[in-house]
Amino acid sequence: MNETIISRILTVEDSDNIRRMIAYNLERAGYDVLQAANGKDAVRILQKNVPDLIILDVRMPEMNGFQLLELMRKYPKAAAIPVIMLSALSQPENIDRAIALGVVDYIVKPLDPTVLLAKVKEALSHQPDSESRWSGPDRRQFGRVTLDGIELRPQPGGRALDLSEGGLCWRTKTPPAVGDVMVIEAHELFELVGIGEQTLRARVAYVRPEGLGYFRVGAAFIGLPSNSRDTIRRFVKNAEED
Repeated sequence: MNETIISRILTVEDSDNIRRMIAYNLERAGYDVLQAANGKDAVRILQKNVPDLIILDVRMPEMNGFQLLELMRKYPKAAAIPVIMLSALSQPENIDRAIALGVVDYIVKPLDPTVLLAKVKEALSHQPDSESRWSGPDRRQFGRVTLDGIELRPQPGGRALDLSEGGLCWRTKTPPAVGDVMVIEAHELFELVGIGEQTLRARVAYVRPEGLGYFRVGAAFIGLPSNSRDTIRRFVKNAEED
């Protein structure tokens, strides 16, 4: 008889209300949840447990999220645990620092439980076919819209195929590598959707050959500001209703 494997997630957050909200939504989704109120509490938990994923706040007393990540990098077993970072800090330098320390995603507060659960599913996915992580249940939680003729330049290059609040898919002859973090500069796209940012960041989830020298690339947004996420959501919803 096959036994269902339950993923264990450690959430590190100093706000009791936010931490309990995260734990409540994760437990409802079937995960086993450990909780820590700061980085030092997380270290004590990690000395006895190896969770499948860590959801980590940035600004905390005792030891903040960046300090915990720097400490974890010194220990191979801890460094191998995927980390999703949560923060109200949306400045590019904070996102870049988190990426440099190896986080798999960076979610800007206020926290949307639907987005969190989608990111958790993506981070926990161990399927060898990387596109399945993009097109699986977590990807379908988000509505999407196909965009024709939108040039993505100078980065990431190519033409947009579809857009959702979770990420972007495009067609190009010069594909990036899976895992690369792209700084998306697509002013025509941002103007069409109504996004105020000059750039967005996304981690490449898959690259698939399409023939005639073209590749289809899918990437999940990292550190997407909540106002931009809401704007994309409205844009997609309105496009689906038309």
